[in-house]
Amino acid sequence: MIYLQPVTSCDKNALTFVKELYIKAFPPEERRDFDTICDLLRATETFGMSLLCDTDVPVGFITYWRWSQFAYIEHFAVSAASRGRGYGTKALSLFSKEVEQPIVLEVELPLDEMARRRIAFYERAGFTLCPRRYIQPPYSDQLPPVELRLMFYGGDLDHTFEEVRDKIHREVYGVESGRYV
Repeated sequence: MIYLQPVTSCDKNALTFVKELYIKAFPPEERRDFDTICDLLRATETFGMSLLCDTDVPVGFITYWRWSQFAYIEHFAVSAASRGRGYGTKALSLFSKEVEQPIVLEVELPLDEMARRRIAFYERAGFTLCPRRYIQPPYSDQLPPVELRLMFYGGDLDHTFEEVRDKIHREVYGVESGRYV
């Protein structure tokens, strides 16, 4: 049975699994310090983490933010050993049923085969690529901003692109609206 299990800041086994996968799956400029993630879990009502499990074996995770207008998936990964088995598709389906609202996420520009495959995966899951320019603010002063694209699920948020972008920039990255446009 495949399911999403909420993770708390006290769940050491889940956090160990997530941290190892998080560091392997995301380049430094696309991730925050893991201690900060634990702090967010502990102190931020709108931030959450779910472990993707098959029976009782963790195979992936999702970190996300939930607001009244939409949910934002900040990080989503399936372990290398578990890829290609439908876990990612199932996780997105479970997550969309759980949040019951539009979902937004960031993807790399479609400049190489891996990025194009990732975008195609999300499109098969029902997401739509927004062609508008989007800049991910840096997670720290030592890192550069990164040009990415947003993808939307469960609603046409393209007409509110600036509002969505600004909400993510303020709440997730802690930067003022309009700084990275």
